[in-house]
Amino acid sequence: MRIPEDRRPTLASWPKRIFEWDELQPPFHPALSQWRALGMPPGNVTYIPRIHQYSGAPEYAVAWFGQQVCIQRLQEGTLDVWNILPGQVTQLYYQIQLLKCTVTLCLSDGQIITFSYNKTKEEQIYPVISLLLGQPGDYVPPVQHPGSPAMEALREESYAMHHTALLTYRFGHAISHQLFLRGKNRSLLYLLQRRPDPECFCALTDAGPVLILNDYYGTRALYLPAGYPSSFQVKPVPHSKDHGLYLRTLAEEEFLYFRLLPGQEAQASAFAARWPSHL
Repeated sequence: MRIPEDRRPTLASWPKRIFEWDELQPPFHPALSQWRALGMPPGNVTYIPRIHQYSGAPEYAVAWFGQQVCIQRLQEGTLDVWNILPGQVTQLYYQIQLLKCTVTLCLSDGQIITFSYNKTKEEQIYPVISLLLGQPGDYVPPVQHPGSPAMEALREESYAMHHTALLTYRFGHAISHQLFLRGKNRSLLYLLQRRPDPECFCALTDAGPVLILNDYYGTRALYLPAGYPSSFQVKPVPHSKDHGLYLRTLAEEEFLYFRLLPGQEAQASAFAARWPSHL
């Protein structure tokens, strides 16, 4: 009988901060040699092991120095290296599913980079995420919202999204306009399982738009730097009586981002009209 492969994350899959250079696997050293010669400490490097017992999964080394980020991926003997400069990220997805975090970033040259890690030690990767989002490596986002009627209303409508919306401040320091929508699970199975309805939070910040989805599967935040155009519009859903929020970015063709319930069209359209740029 074939024993199923155990792909569950374990302690062995946790990200590991490097304290001594000999702790880092040899394949990752060459790409960091120049930064190391310039004085980068080993603590700026985090090694992300492959998932325990999953031989085909990649392993990563992520590092930062000054305003630059280096992401290395080693998979089945092939090493890919990306050196990312400020302003090169056109959009960044940040996704949480239980203890698994996934970061997907799109670069101005069209490249798409993805890396995943165990959330237990996420604080070690905060400097890398901050730099990718245009913030300093030592940036510490606020742990509570500034007092405002809009945020008080959000807390009353959804305490869960009120907390999740703190992800906005990883990107921008202030929210000028925001939109909260609650959808509806249409699957009979989901209704029988009493799964929570999906929720959407959209914010316009000084750094650019932020879109956050909460549903049964987890949380997904999308950050769109202001220097790159995108489009966010309310349109009819094909072959349906519904309307939806449609998103288009430099990296993605237009797609249905969130299906609206009857009565939400005016509120969503008012927010979409304030969208800073359009493709």
